[in-house]
Parts: sequence; structure tokens; C-alpha cells
Amino acid sequence: MGSLPVTGNTALSGDLYTALTFQIILLLAITALAIGIRLPRTLFKRSLEPPTVEPTGRRILRIALGVLWIVDGLLQAQPAMPDSFIQVTIVPKLDTVPDWLFNAVDPFTRTWLQHPIAADTVTVWIQVGLGIAVLVGGTGPLARIALLGSASWAIFVWVIGELLGGLTDPAASWLSGAPGAALLYAAVSVVLLLPTRWWQHDGAACLVRRIVGVALVAGAALQALPNSRYWTPTGFFHVFSEVATSGVPGPVGAPAQWLAEVVPPHATLANAALVVLLLVSGSGLLLNIFPRSASVVAFVLCLGSWWFGQGFGIFGGTGTDPNSGVILMLLLIAGWPRPDPAVVLHDATTRSADATTAGPTRLRLVGAALSVGCLVVLPLLSGFTFMRPVTAQAAEGDSGGIVATRPESAPDFTLTDQNGRRLAMRDLRGKLTLVVFLDPECFDSCPIMANQLATAVRSLGPRGSSVAILAVDVNPVFNAVQDVRTFTDEHGLADLPSWHFVTGSISDVGTVLSDFGQGVTVPLVGMIGHPQTIFLFGADGRELSALNDSANDDLTASYTQLIASELQRHL
Repeated sequence: MGSLPVTGNTALSGDLYTALTFQIILLLAITALAIGIRLPRTLFKRSLEPPTVEPTGRRILRIALGVLWIVDGLLQAQPAMPDSFIQVTIVPKLDTVPDWLFNAVDPFTRTWLQHPIAADTVTVWIQVGLGIAVLVGGTGPLARIALLGSASWAIFVWVIGELLGGLTDPAASWLSGAPGAALLYAAVSVVLLLPTRWWQHDGAACLVRRIVGVALVAGAALQALPNSRYWTPTGFFHVFSEVATSGVPGPVGAPAQWLAEVVPPHATLANAALVVLLLVSGSGLLLNIFPRSASVVAFVLCLGSWWFGQGFGIFGGTGTDPNSGVILMLLLIAGWPRPDPAVVLHDATTRSADATTAGPTRLRLVGAALSVGCLVVLPLLSGFTFMRPVTAQAAEGDSGGIVATRPESAPDFTLTDQNGRRLAMRDLRGKLTLVVFLDPECFDSCPIMANQLATAVRSLGPRGSSVAILAVDVNPVFNAVQDVRTFTDEHGLADLPSWHFVTGSISDVGTVLSDFGQGVTVPLVGMIGHPQTIFLFGADGRELSALNDSANDDLTASYTQLIASELQRHL
């Protein structure tokens, strides 16, 4: 059998966009209704009128934060997000986190897996709503509420979504984005909450530069750790090569690939130079020594990390934000040292007189109504889904969904079933046949998968007689008829006529695995590592589809529904 085609883990993209389309229509209808009855003017007029004109540095940072939140929301709406966010972004990092963090994250990952569309749409609208509110709020009360929400959500994302920015990972690096973009979002939100008068002189700008300084010095410490892999060629190679292969356009990825080839042979020297540059520029910003020169060096370093170490953060289909490099650059721009702060103060004071007479525009009123819809109405609407039972949609997201495969004929093999009878694959012609690979000694995933298959077939009622389940014993030690019979009896499968747990010699089973393009691993200690793919063959013996079952015990019922639905579709 050929290998399964790559699907891009977008099994739920259609459901996601159906939900988002409905919610967008609802959002626009609510906003139009609110505008029609003049509700926004009543609720938001006072909060939208800024008392003073916004200083340039603050305006740059506020607009940047608003745009970044909207971009993050749009990235969260990518087709792969419902079923790949947890599996691709969170799960691979859980091995390196402390127990308390794992326990904090676990309820949220389970909730996401059980309700992937609802969880993703809530995330989309919160981030879009925060962005709109920050953009339209100016310096008024609405902006302060939005910035408090922005700081709170950013800390939540940093802990749960970024796992403390990856700082618990031994491979954490300033190059690849540590200490995490969300932490910087929170810092920006807090700085924007400072009184406007702070921005009318160099005090706020100096604080902004010091935030960047802290990030650079922390980055230098991460790079300089004795056990840091960046003193060896592999560290730099992995960072640059991952960027080059992350889906970035060719002209963007080519320089990263070049660095992956050129830098590793000189890793010790390159890392030492990077540590020194980060430490010197960061210290200059922290201590306000030669701030202009330090800002220039820091800006170049941040641009380099954003390009070559982070690949701009948005490519590959599972990027959740543009990463930390761009935020650090925006902070540097907003806090750029000005030659004469008194000029800035005079300019702001002169222009503030005109601002006090300027009322809120209709566009800002619409934006305020949209932000409330995004932050309150739509999350509540999606949130009702969390109270519903877990459905097959969750299993579809957990596994990547039912994948259509090439209509190749089933491999022809003959093994012995739990009753000691010889059974050939061709003997099952005329029935839909589910083929799965199990270990009779397994007490984890195998009983779950067997139960899913059996329950799905039983749920079909009389039509279940047209379905056969063929489980192949892949344990090279426990491969006797007694072993598969014991598994059958212990898990209540003996009364299911469609159940066939077959076994054979190591060479015979090895041939079957090879024909299916599968393999097993036999550790010295622990259970056999075996395929968890369920293959479905038609009555004519040709392959129809496959499901990558992750044997998630939280979603057993969902997998049962998904399997039963696929069987019904072909009966």
C-alpha cells in the first residue's frame, strides 16, 4: 500500500469558515442595528472623546498593537488551526514544561480538542475585538478598558498558548522568539496605560527602550548558557533551516538556508558575537547610555532575528502571531531617542487644543460597536458550544479527519483468527472491511480503538452485518491464537460476528505491515509502538479511506460517531 497523502491537517476548515461566515453576518447585523438606533453614540460618545491629542510615540505603539491583535486573529482563522493548533503548537512542547504548567494547560487543551471550532472562533473574535478596540479607543476610557483586556489576554496566551514563551525548553533562544511575543504584547499594553503626560517627554520613551533592553539582555543570557546548544553547529543549523523550510517565500527563505550552511561551522564564534552584541546594545538601552547608537544596533539585531530566526512568524499555516522580533522593532521606533524633548512637549500642547473640540467620528462609533460585538456577543455565542456534548467534529480535528486514499486493491494475505480458523483478506469481499493493527498485550490505545470500531459497527444495527473488522496482531512475542482470543474475550468482542483478530508468524505479519506501508517499534521496556491508522476497504476490495486514530480516551464516543458516519456513507 502507498503512504497516506498529506492533507495539511485541515479537516475542519469547512466547518470553521461556515461558523465564521455566520458569525460575521450576525456581527454586521448587530452593528447595523446598534448604529440605526443610535446606541453607539449613547454608549460610546463620552468614552471615545480623547482629552488630549495622542503623542506620536504612543500613537505608533497603540496602532501597532491594534493591528497586531487583528493579524493574530486572522492567523487564528487559518484552515489548519482548529485541528492543528494543539497538535502542532502545544503538544510538541509539553515534554519540557514543569508539572504545574502542564496541569494548568491540560484543561484548556482538552477543551480545545473536544470543541475545536468553538475554541478557535472564540480566540479569533477576542483577538480581532481587542485590536479594533485598541485602534478606535484613542486615549479615552474605551482604550483603557481595551488595554487592560489586552494585557490580561496576552498573559493568558503567554502561559497557556506559548507555555511561558518556551523558556522552559532547553533549546529556548532569543533568535527564535524567546521570551515570547505575548509577553511583549502585555508589556506594550501596560506601557500604553501610562498617563498621556508621560509620553509628552522622554520618560515613557526611555521606559519603552528599557523594555527592549531587558529583552535583549535576557536573550544574551539564553544564548550564553553553558548548556545552550548554540555553542554547537546544530543549534544554528536547526534555527535557520527550520525557517528556510517553514513555508516562507523563496526570496525570504534563501538567505536563511544560506546561513544554515555558512554559520554552523563557526558556531562558537557566531554565538559569542551575538551574545556580546545583545548584551552591549541591551545594556545601553537599559542604562540610557548612547541610546541612539544602542537603538540602531538593537533594531538591526531584531530585524535579523525576525527574518532569519523567526521567518516573520506568519508562514506555514500554523503561525499564531508575527513573533517577537517585529514587536521589539516597533517598541524601538516608538521609543526612539528624540534630540529635544521640549519640542515634543510644545508640539503636543499646541495640538491638544484642537483635539478637545473634535467629537467621535461615525467610523470610530462603528468600530466601538464592532469591538463590543467581537469581545462579548460572538464569544458568548461560540461559548454555548462548550456546554454541548462532544461530537464527531472533535475527533475529526483530533485525527486530521477521514482521508480519501487511492483506490488500490487490498493486499492479499492469510492469517489465523481468534478461533483458530485461517482467514484471508479476500474472504471478506462483499463487505466493507475495517483493517487495524493492534497489540493484544496493549492496555492503552488498543482497547480504545477496538471499542470504537465495535461500537461503531453495533450502532448500525442490522446493517452492521455488511461490515467486517480485521485486526492484525503486531506483537512479535504475544502472537499466539490464545493471545488474540484472550484480548477478544476480555474486551467483550466475542459476540461480535464481524470481529476478526488475526495473527501469524513474525515474517507473515511483517509482510502485511510492509504491504500497508506501516511498521512497528519494539522497545526494551514498555509497549509496542504500532500504527494507529484505520483503513477502510470497499466490498470490491479496493481502499476507500483512512483515519489516523489517536486513541484519545476523551473522544472515544466522537471517534465512534466519525467511524459510523463513514461506514454509513459507503453502505
